[in-house]
Order: sequence, then structure tokens, then C-alpha cells
Amino acid sequence: MQVRDVMNAKPSYCEPHWTVEAVAALMAHVGTGILPVVESVLNQRVLGVVTDRDLCVRAVATGLYPAHTWVRECMTLNPICCSAHEGVEVALRLMRKNQVRRLPVVDADMQLRGMLSISDLVRSEAADPEAVYETLRLICRPCVGSKTELDIVMSHVA
Repeated sequence: MQVRDVMNAKPSYCEPHWTVEAVAALMAHVGTGILPVVESVLNQRVLGVVTDRDLCVRAVATGLYPAHTWVRECMTLNPICCSAHEGVEVALRLMRKNQVRRLPVVDADMQLRGMLSISDLVRSEAADPEAVYETLRLICRPCVGSKTELDIVMSHVA
């Protein structure tokens, strides 16, 4: 089965000049934790992605004011993407290798065509359940050298 058969073909997105506050409000409204960042409404070339974690870690936690901070200041550049014509197994390999749960789906010119999440794959039963499970297990594995929540809390207490 191909990515186009299971992807969200009409994903929400934002532009780099939107504020962190506006992007957070859109995420809350549509119930997502990631938005592709496109050049403009007319040219939907993917420039990056912004996640709820980006907003928290790169903007709010650093003391930036969400109403006065552009999304381009905290977005992730050069996101891992896939093509609508690729098989879902290829998308799963990309997710595993890069420890990501969601992929923008783009064409050869990096124009946004959709979004694919591991949840899409689970709901559609488009991929082998064992491959999906293994992908999710590897995505959830902590990165080497990353701090745990306890480490972070203890560093603020000390």
C-alpha cells in the first residue's frame, strides 16, 4: 500500500511569519501536535515543521513571548519527508531511523501534499502490525545522553 492511500491529504499548516501564539491556537483547534511550515498559501513549499515540543522548548521555556515570536524562530528546518508514491514500509523505515511519529508528504518540488502519522498507519491497517509496533517501540526509545524528566527537575532544585 502507498502513503497516499493512508495520509491526511488536507493537513493544516502555517507560515513562517505566524506567531507562536497563533500556531499554538491552531494546533489546539485542529487537535494536532505538528504543523508543516510552508512558504505561503500560494506556494506550499515545505520549509520546516513546528511541533508542540518546539513551541514549549524553543520559545516558551527560553522566555520568548508567544504573541511576539515568529514561528520561524522555533521551527525545525529540513524535516524528514516522504512521497505519496512511496510504500508505507518506506515511511515506517524513515520514522524508525529518525525517531519521528509524523512525516510531511511532499512532491518532487517539496510542495505539501499531505501528512502521514503512525496513527494513520495503525488505523488503516496498511502496514504489517509487527512493523508498526517495532517502529513505535524504536521511536519511543530515549535518545542517548538525553536528560530524563527527573534530571531536569533535580537540576532546578539544586
